[in-house]
Amino acid sequence: MLAISVDHIHSHNVFAASLGKLPYPLLSDWHKQTVKSYKVFNEKGETALRSVFVVNKDGVLSYINTSFKADKQADYDAVFSELEKLTKQ
Repeated sequence: MLAISVDHIHSHNVFAASLGKLPYPLLSDWHKQTVKSYKVFNEKGETALRSVFVVNKDGVLSYINTSFKADKQADYDAVFSELEKLTKQ
C-alpha cells in the first residue's frame, strides 16, 4: 500500500509525525506526474482528487474510486472488499 499526494515531502513528514507512524509509505508527487497520468489532477486548485486505486498483482487496476470520502464507511468497505477478493486469487 502506498499513499501519494501532491504536497511537498516536508508536509508529508509533518503530517506523518502528527499521526505517530504510518503503516505505509507516503509519497510526494510534487511534479504532479502520477495524478495527471491517473487523471485525478484538479487543474483549478492544482491539487489531486482524493482517490483510491487498487492494482492487482499483474499491474491491472481492479478498483477505482475518484471521489473517495474519508468520512464515508461505504468507501472503506468497498476498498477492503476488493482487497479481500485479490487475496483469494
